[in-house]
Amino acid sequence: MVLTIDTSLLTGFYQSRLGLGASAAAPRSPKVAPTAPWTKPPTPAEASASVKTALTGKRLINENAAQLDLAGASADYRKLFALYQGLTTLSGVAEQMRNKGLTSFDTSRIQATFAKGMAEVTGYVDTLKLEKLRVAQGEAAASVKTTVPVAKTKTDYVTPPLVSGSSTDLVPAFQGNVNFTISIKRVSTIHNVQIDLAGMGVQPRSMANVVTYINDQLTAAGVDTRVATQRTAGLPRTVEAGGKTVTLGPGPDQWALKVKVSIGETVTFAAPATAGAVYMAQTVGNPDPDGKPATNDDATQRQMLKFQTDTATVEAPAQKAGEANWVEGRAFVQALGPQVKAVHDTKVGADGSVYMLADVTAKIEGQGLRGKQDVALLKYDPAGKLIYARTLGAGDNATGLALALSADGKIAVAGAVTGALNGAVEGPLNSGATGSFATQSDSFVTLYDAEGQEVWTQRRGARQADEASEVAFGADGTVYVQGRAQSGMPGSTAVGGWDSYVQAFKVDATGKVQTLFTHSFGTTGSDRPAGLVVDGSSLVTASVDDGRAVLRRFDLSGGTPVLSATRDLGDLQGGEITGLALDGGEIVVAGSTRNAALAAGTVTRAHAGGSDAFAARLSAGLTASAGDRLAYYGGTGDDRATSLAVSGGQVWIAGQAGTDLPGQPAVGTKDGFLTRLDVAAGTIDWSRRFTGKDGRAAPTSIAIDPVGASVLDRIGLPKGTLDLSDSARITAVSSARAGDQFTIKAGEGRAQTVTITENDTLDTLAHKIRRAAGFQAKVTLSIVEGVRRLSIAPLNDRMILEIGPGKTDKNALAMLGIPEGVVRNTDVVDGKSVPADGKGMLYGLGLPSDLNLATDQELAHSLSQLAQAMGVIRTAYKDLVAAATPKSAQAATTAAAAGKVPAYLSNQIANYQAALNRLTGG
Repeated sequence: MVLTIDTSLLTGFYQSRLGLGASAAAPRSPKVAPTAPWTKPPTPAEASASVKTALTGKRLINENAAQLDLAGASADYRKLFALYQGLTTLSGVAEQMRNKGLTSFDTSRIQATFAKGMAEVTGYVDTLKLEKLRVAQGEAAASVKTTVPVAKTKTDYVTPPLVSGSSTDLVPAFQGNVNFTISIKRVSTIHNVQIDLAGMGVQPRSMANVVTYINDQLTAAGVDTRVATQRTAGLPRTVEAGGKTVTLGPGPDQWALKVKVSIGETVTFAAPATAGAVYMAQTVGNPDPDGKPATNDDATQRQMLKFQTDTATVEAPAQKAGEANWVEGRAFVQALGPQVKAVHDTKVGADGSVYMLADVTAKIEGQGLRGKQDVALLKYDPAGKLIYARTLGAGDNATGLALALSADGKIAVAGAVTGALNGAVEGPLNSGATGSFATQSDSFVTLYDAEGQEVWTQRRGARQADEASEVAFGADGTVYVQGRAQSGMPGSTAVGGWDSYVQAFKVDATGKVQTLFTHSFGTTGSDRPAGLVVDGSSLVTASVDDGRAVLRRFDLSGGTPVLSATRDLGDLQGGEITGLALDGGEIVVAGSTRNAALAAGTVTRAHAGGSDAFAARLSAGLTASAGDRLAYYGGTGDDRATSLAVSGGQVWIAGQAGTDLPGQPAVGTKDGFLTRLDVAAGTIDWSRRFTGKDGRAAPTSIAIDPVGASVLDRIGLPKGTLDLSDSARITAVSSARAGDQFTIKAGEGRAQTVTITENDTLDTLAHKIRRAAGFQAKVTLSIVEGVRRLSIAPLNDRMILEIGPGKTDKNALAMLGIPEGVVRNTDVVDGKSVPADGKGMLYGLGLPSDLNLATDQELAHSLSQLAQAMGVIRTAYKDLVAAATPKSAQAATTAAAAGKVPAYLSNQIANYQAALNRLTGG
């Protein structure tokens, strides 16, 4: 028989023989402070009773209930204990969200109780008066800084790594015919510098040699811009051997090309030979690796790809070392980051830039989110480098479904939003975040200027859910939107079920956005809009009406839509329409169907079986014409089209393959495909089948640049002008929206509100903060790692600043990265940081006012913050006790705890240890 004995008993024996207790204070000294409530935590029954009381609406903080077991103790202890017990109860309320079997009523009651409790804590702390210390709800800091990613103007552009090893190694990308032009504009003069590596003769085309050659050409042209090498040091490598991790030497260095743009110069790249390019967004990976839908093990990722579609004038891109899932023609693949949940639309601008509309669930490019999901407009250069990200700033949940570009560079995005969207003009039935229908999704459309700065946002909502899924520009700048709603949109009458609608927005002479019309249409069944194009003074729409593919043409010449033609293509038999385009006076529509006999004209390529992709060319007037053509694409399995793009008369379709495809053998488990169809002839002009992570690839959107591919792709340089600057507007580079607020209070003065406007920059915001603080705040701007920061500190040691949140759903602090709390100067006394104003110690609880229980993540965050706040109170209590303990008692306790163990006790402990070893077999 083996006995186990807690060896800490030996330590207890030693302490008891010396007269020491377990606490830091010597028990023989007089009691100097009341016993803290956390020394004897509440029993489960007591804790449950406190939570039940709170759920009935009773207050959490009760000073009269805080027990003090020391007569004459400072009232500070009672107030701290009351606050601590209130936070303990609030934490218990939050823990109720983890109970199983909660009804919607239970969840709502818990969340409401928590919100009420947080408001009670805020009110109590705001009015809390203590004798020997001070407590603030937020953080306590010497200064605070913004985290808004306002970047200074860049002067460098760095390509992806082109070679591994040494700068003297041959670079594969530089071999063959490498010929391009660097145009450098200085003031009004443009210097065209021709770069043809054939001019190097037999000299090896290494990084070092090519950089020297290019710089020689730039020098000869009399410009200051230069190129250089960018080295990334190789990292140590590890391998598993014999069950152990073995660290090897560092891997090879990687070398990229850096373009160093001189101040006052603008750099543009161009190649004499170009080819067509397709940009694609896709999802790769397994959404359910363990085969159990109930588990959250999604392993999917989002990617951006570029394909070169012909090689007649430009050499085909080659596979790079270690590049997985490569397919012929792929120029690059770019990971979009784990925060990108989906990409719904992709467009190519006139300058070759690539715009993507994505849903994001976490911070992107330094921009934090207000809610669970937001919309992000992402702009990339043709080489795949991100130029900027623009987040919508939705308070709860937003999805971006449609994207359009105007001829003058403006961008329109449309989608659905739930909860607050500050600064958005709302329709008469719109609920915002506080109305009767706040849980329903509303349609929104946002217009950005050519710099990606928001011009206006319109939000229109029905009493039930609605969303905008298509957007297009008219020649005069009018923005047209198509969407669907479960009830009548403002200004229109519902037909039944989910109905389609079209709307138009235009800015009047005063700069105010006008809603020109709203028109609903459809069937009494479930209808789904699927395409919108502007044809002169008409709109053409595509929708799936109760399962049938229907096109409509509306005449707008009278100012409001008048239905002029309808064309029913037939039952899609479970399929869908994925795109609509206008090309050369014809309408092109694409989608998926099991129907081998759609009413879309002469079939030029037959249905192969199962579900096939299809594309049709029809008369723009929607009347049946002898020239109407229909082509199917697919194999005998179920193939699905997910996107359509039309350029220069060429029709491109991307989607997901079923089993077999014409001339394209399977690669993975669920492959993607990209094909160019000649619908009139029924021929396949170009096609690729490809896979991704876990043998799965699912394209979601494509865009075409007919001259987008060139030798520049091999080098990692973008065609066009380098865009190295970004907007300085706070509302452009963060999720902050016009109308967001925070407060600042200097000393005993009144809190003043600082409101963000659409044109605010860090410079204008700094001025607003100084004014709001009565010029008692020192506000400075600095550049840290290439990003401009704004910092706030008190003007002098006597001053304390309090920074508070804005109103509900208008809190700018989180978007700016400024914490709630107090800002004060500090001194160091006896090795401890203390307030410089000489008053009581200031403790920041670090409790943000917007804590909530909306999601599992928010619940975990709230519990963590509450635990931290309770820890701060324990620290404050400990400091009070230390201050009240006579120095003689402190010295005695310290000496006793650190003193040498007497010899007789050492012998007895050794005997006990020997006996313990025999009993336990040690």
